[in-house]
Amino acid sequence: MGYKDNSVSMGSDHRGLKVKNMIYDYLVPDTDEESTKFNIGVIQDHGCYDNKPVDYPDIAKLVAKDLEFQSHGILVCGSGHGMAIAANRHSHVRAANCRTVNDVKMGRKHNDMNCLCLGSDFVENDIPAMIMAFFLTKFEGGRHKTRIGKLNV
Repeated sequence: MGYKDNSVSMGSDHRGLKVKNMIYDYLVPDTDEESTKFNIGVIQDHGCYDNKPVDYPDIAKLVAKDLEFQSHGILVCGSGHGMAIAANRHSHVRAANCRTVNDVKMGRKHNDMNCLCLGSDFVENDIPAMIMAFFLTKFEGGRHKTRIGKLNV
């Protein structure tokens, strides 16, 4: 998949709202003259949009559905665990809860991670580097492709 093929669906619960908004602001240019980072053609934001409590499985389900058509998903909650568990209920989703840039790189290289889950309580300072790693790190294939194939039972 080349840069021009990038698309992203994202969402958060109320605890992840601040980080989700930081990610959105990082990806989307301030003016119409600038292109999105990583040549993203489509950005879908499934909320939440304010601090009213929302259940993370509802948001994860919307993003997971989009991953049938979009290349990348990003989900944020307080710990990242709930979103990862909820997203991985869908057979086409390979979600991982990442807390470091290296976690993101390994998730992409070895697991072809298509859904980045973040815990807002742990990652706020590393957002740009983690998002960059998510979009720029390529899947290595090879033995890892065989292993991922075994997940589809």
